[in-house]
Amino acid sequence: MNVMLPQKVATQLAVGKSGADLLAAVPESSVWLANFTSDRTRRTYRLAISEFVTAMEIVDENDWRTIRPAHAIAWREAMHSQGMSKRTIHTRLSALSSLFKHLCEKQVVRENPVRGVKRPKVATDQVASVVLTRKQALRLLQAPSKNTTRGLRDRAILATFLYTGVRIESVCRLKVEDFFEDGGYMVLEFDVKGGRKKRVAINQEHQAALKRYLAASGHGDRKANPLFLGKRRKDKSAHLTQRFVRMMLKKYARQVGLSEKVTPHSTRATFITEALNAGVPIEQVQDTVDHKNITTTKMYDKRRVSYRESATFRVHY
Repeated sequence: MNVMLPQKVATQLAVGKSGADLLAAVPESSVWLANFTSDRTRRTYRLAISEFVTAMEIVDENDWRTIRPAHAIAWREAMHSQGMSKRTIHTRLSALSSLFKHLCEKQVVRENPVRGVKRPKVATDQVASVVLTRKQALRLLQAPSKNTTRGLRDRAILATFLYTGVRIESVCRLKVEDFFEDGGYMVLEFDVKGGRKKRVAINQEHQAALKRYLAASGHGDRKANPLFLGKRRKDKSAHLTQRFVRMMLKKYARQVGLSEKVTPHSTRATFITEALNAGVPIEQVQDTVDHKNITTTKMYDKRRVSYRESATFRVHY
């Protein structure tokens, strides 16, 4: 599909200006983005709109008025041809639609050109993340070495994932001072969505993993330090990156023969499923994993996928 695009920004792109650079020059786009309280949402939406700005050669606010449904459709097809997943395409179109809704409210544009554009259908009743069995989760927890500081750190990180179902961004932001006693219980205080704090009581196995790591690392008394340090980092105030933690988890998953599809989201789905299997009320699980709506918690509940009861095992020829 051929779409006529604005030409104003050809010279700016030629000198290396990125979509993010150009987006910063569009005031209402910046206001819209700043209104989201979740760092993760802001990052996701910034990337989406920056790519659209580059593709459509948008320079200033007036250029939004030139966008038509055909432009959004062309962008959708371009993303599809690049091999992006349906969920990614859906999310990026949602971001663009949200921006245009804001621009309509501010009377920058007359209508939302994305409103009638079809988006790829994605599953809304269940997350795609692989869930681990209890034996697989135990193998993963035991994969890091017990004899090195790095191994003890990685065991503590994996324990934090599997024993709390926490999001990766919250794990990466933890400081030493976020591990403490409150009302007779050892807790972790996570930074969660919306800039809030969330305290979660942790069990004995999880506590032991954290205490062994802190004893080996020797930074347990440095309260302002990141809880999980990189071995070679000279800057002791630098937190581990999400990319590092994802790669670490995948390394141990491969080491114990688990699926390549295992991610931090898998540990979240595993925690929720195991908690529900143990008889924990779903409302309590919802509170622990900090889901705003209980329907989101239900999406992570893998108990409904009962392969053991599959009809295929009853048919023989």
